[in-house]
Amino acid sequence: MRNERGEEILPEGYKMTELGPLPEEWQVVRLGDVVKLTKGRKPDELMPKYQFGALPYLTADYFRNRLPTEWVPAQYLSRLPFCSKEDVVLIWDGSKAGQVFIGLEGVLASTMVRIDPENQIERCYLYFFLVTQFDLLNSKTTGTTIPHVNKEMFRNLPIPLPPLPEQRAIAHVLRTVQEAKEATERVIAALRELKKSLMQHLFTYGPAPVTERERVVLQESEIGPIPAHWQVVRLGEVAAVKQGRTPKRDFYDDKHGHRIIKVKDFQDGQKVAVTPSGDRSFVRVDMGTSFQVKGGDVLILNSGHSSEIVGQKVGIVPPELEGSFYVGELTAIRALEGASDSYYLFSWLLYPTAREMIRTLVKGGHLYAEQIRALSIPLPPLDEQRAIAETLRAVDRRIEAEESHKQALDALFRSLLHNLMTAKIRLPPDFIRQFASPNATGEKNHGHARRA
Repeated sequence: MRNERGEEILPEGYKMTELGPLPEEWQVVRLGDVVKLTKGRKPDELMPKYQFGALPYLTADYFRNRLPTEWVPAQYLSRLPFCSKEDVVLIWDGSKAGQVFIGLEGVLASTMVRIDPENQIERCYLYFFLVTQFDLLNSKTTGTTIPHVNKEMFRNLPIPLPPLPEQRAIAHVLRTVQEAKEATERVIAALRELKKSLMQHLFTYGPAPVTERERVVLQESEIGPIPAHWQVVRLGEVAAVKQGRTPKRDFYDDKHGHRIIKVKDFQDGQKVAVTPSGDRSFVRVDMGTSFQVKGGDVLILNSGHSSEIVGQKVGIVPPELEGSFYVGELTAIRALEGASDSYYLFSWLLYPTAREMIRTLVKGGHLYAEQIRALSIPLPPLDEQRAIAETLRAVDRRIEAEESHKQALDALFRSLLHNLMTAKIRLPPDFIRQFASPNATGEKNHGHARRA
């Protein structure tokens, strides 16, 4: 808010700083004045497997995947920089310079730095502040061959410092949302593994309960064991297959007409979800109605990318996109009424056996419609197809719900990160008072042992 002379009016209890309006009790200091940097070093020896007394080598990949792939033998540990789970670690060298991590114990990799705060700043608060600085640090790197964080710029970064209890309270709120997001990611991963197991069972034994699969009579087929009463047919016998058409420039319309589905509009194994972008999101209807999709049509990538991706990206069209056109890099597969179920076909094309069969058909980065028509598929009776499809659809619905929850948590985290760090949102005083002691958040900011 500004007054009649254009001067900014500060809220009560705020002061103007180089970072904008901040509470009067907050300080603004240079990062280099409140932290110490310790650079990692490459050990003389690294092992691919754990041996007694060894510690993991803390690379960026380990922080991202939580799976150690290299270990430092015990005899070298005393001479190398060590990190506890509470330490803040930043990538100093490489394309992702400026990315920050926390939460692992081990030996600091040579491309990383450990950032040790002084008494006036909490580690977890420091971590979240550095999360907000990644774009700046990564865009201002130095070095021609291997980019490095600009040390001078890093040391001169202004950091807002609330009193310690408020730092702890802010860190607690952000960590709580972050942990909720991570828990949701674990649920999604577990659901995806469940779906893999279900597909293995359903495409081998049919919709019989797992406890009764020993009673299912199987037959050997060209695509592996399947129930004896199933058939193996060509996809073209039970579905119409048609390659799309990319519109000419004068067929596009930025305001009216029908949506155009492009390769970027869906992720593998998911519903197509078109987001209009610019003047190439719609086409006029005179492009030809035979290139319009119906709800339930399956789309598969047929060209335009590497051979490893062609045929391996599959999506299903939701009812709300019926009537959309699709580009020439996509082929539509439409289940024939009374012969096949669209969600069953969609699920089969995601199954590893089908994916491998498709992979062998791709030549020179192309997958032609006649090759798709000739693809062998297992064909249960229609009621069993629908039972299999409904079982897998139920898991997919749960995954979609969890993905939506994760997106909501992502948005909440980004909003809170910005607003709490800039004091646009203040936490209630009664809540902050709970964090008067470091033990209130489990922070171990001072005094934990180091090997180096």
